[in-house]
Amino acid sequence: MLFPNLPTKTLGGSFFWDTLQSRNGWKLQKNIITEHYRILDPENVRQTWGNDEVEMWHAFQKFTSGSRE
Repeated sequence: MLFPNLPTKTLGGSFFWDTLQSRNGWKLQKNIITEHYRILDPENVRQTWGNDEVEMWHAFQKFTSGSRE
């Protein structure tokens, strides 16, 4: 499930985050403690977050393909 999100500037995941995929500056990351996911844009602004891995992979595909349905 994707949760409501306000884009938030981050440090880019230097601590507590595993980067699962990186494409065109975008990153899909998983928190090593809480195990939730987030997607960062090329400026390290969190664009969305959630706890459902499949939904997050789909969202990552949409962000990185240029298609924002």
